[in-house]
Amino acid sequence: MGQDASVITHPKFRMWLRPDGIVQMVWALRATVLLEDATAALEAMAQLTGGRRSPLLVDMRDTGAQDRATRAEWTRRSDLSSAVGLIVGTPLSRMVGNIFLRMNKPQFPVRLFDTEAPALAWLQGFVGERQHLN
Repeated sequence: MGQDASVITHPKFRMWLRPDGIVQMVWALRATVLLEDATAALEAMAQLTGGRRSPLLVDMRDTGAQDRATRAEWTRRSDLSSAVGLIVGTPLSRMVGNIFLRMNKPQFPVRLFDTEAPALAWLQGFVGERQHLN
């Protein structure tokens, strides 16, 4: 994983901490996200935030498949995210995302969006909820 002080790059994603306190992540075009990729992304988030819970914006518009274990890893790590906004690319990905969220019930708020602006506006409400990990 290559990185500088403000951006972490991985073969399948880029992640950075925005000046407004929101962590932003963009998956590579048609990347198949595996469990080890999710784990690397969560480690990158912890590194960027110093282990503090923060809102996360994930651009998934051009992402490939994720298996069940990978999707479950995202919801298991409730220690890192105060809220997650997912930008999805198609009505089908929105439908699949909503089904997944109903079945897995993350311990933090998650919403699906079609574009970045409303996702950022929603996530702004969670910036002040940052808490240090125990």
